[in-house]
Amino acid sequence: MSLRRRLTRWVGLTRVGLRQTITRATGTDRTRVRFSLLGVVVVIALLVVVTGIGIGLATGTTVYDDDVDYWIVPESDGERSSLLATDQPQFGTVHETTERIQATDDVTFASPVLSEVVRLEVGDRSEYVLVIGVVNSPGFEQIAGVSTEGLTDDDPYYANGSYDGDWTGEVVLSRSASNLLKVGAGDGVTVADNDSFIVTATDDGTSSAGDIPTAVVQLSELQTLTGNDEYDQADQFVVGSNSPAVEDELAGIYPQSDVLTRGGLTASEVTESGLPFALALTAFVVAISVGTLFVLTTTGLEVVADRRQLATLSALGLSTRSQLGLIGVQTLVITGLGGLVGSIVGLGGIRLTNYIATETITTGPIATSHPLFVAYGVATGLLIGILSLPILLILTRRVTGGVP
Repeated sequence: MSLRRRLTRWVGLTRVGLRQTITRATGTDRTRVRFSLLGVVVVIALLVVVTGIGIGLATGTTVYDDDVDYWIVPESDGERSSLLATDQPQFGTVHETTERIQATDDVTFASPVLSEVVRLEVGDRSEYVLVIGVVNSPGFEQIAGVSTEGLTDDDPYYANGSYDGDWTGEVVLSRSASNLLKVGAGDGVTVADNDSFIVTATDDGTSSAGDIPTAVVQLSELQTLTGNDEYDQADQFVVGSNSPAVEDELAGIYPQSDVLTRGGLTASEVTESGLPFALALTAFVVAISVGTLFVLTTTGLEVVADRRQLATLSALGLSTRSQLGLIGVQTLVITGLGGLVGSIVGLGGIRLTNYIATETITTGPIATSHPLFVAYGVATGLLIGILSLPILLILTRRVTGGVP
């Protein structure tokens, strides 16, 4: 058979397969066709949503709004945490730098942050707690999910670098820390063998560090206790601003530093763990597996139900190969259409996910949306169809009397 005749034959089979698919979907076999289509739509939609979240985490997707927080952190080799930087390179002369940052237009507050794991003692109880030192100021409401309301503004003990100002001894405890030490506001606490601290407040919220017991104190006082006062050192800076243009100015504050948004900082930590790739890969494997099983089940039932029609076509002289072609065309049409519809539904799901995220847990979207997701969904749908074909073709040959 010449190439032209083969091409004409397959074009004809494709047309017949398309017409037969439309007829089944609209009349003779609506239920099974729609279930096949629905199964592919659901798995592709979930694939697109999870892939969008994975890419969003990997690229640090953020949208600036009226409450943008920036973090200035030392450049990292990816092996340490930027969120709880107890073993990182540190910045020096941080109080003076804070004044420079606060003088920047559109900056509402700025504070250096020093994090150390320190032993706290109350009576006969002794526990190691994550202690965070900050410079409190108006507008700076919390750090690591713990309120700074119980701290005096402007770090009085620093006293322009003399470290001989008024010692406040103020400490704010997270809920987990106060429960662990069994103390409340007004109780005395010994921090790193210094017994001059008083709990000024306990935070009833949940720390962003999870269940880690956390205490917030004045930066200069923590520096003095931990030996970071000689060079006025801190691990990072937190900056509040209502303008995305501030990021460029912050980038020049320190050499070899990174400027991240709160959402971008979290995303970078997740990216380093390999979670985005794992999410996308898992979603792809699950979509392929579930979609293929669904198509095999529904289309297989359809082939078995149509065995009389297939036998009639064989009696009329339609070869087994042609019948296999018709089944293949119908399968690929259904899975390809399911991939198209599923990817569109998935893009809508990404919008819904971002809306819920920005309303509840973050200031920016967590998932990326892109028109290429439509092509990705269609390609995955066709792949599901292709992987389903061998079993369906074997089943068709057995039903029509052929030998697989």
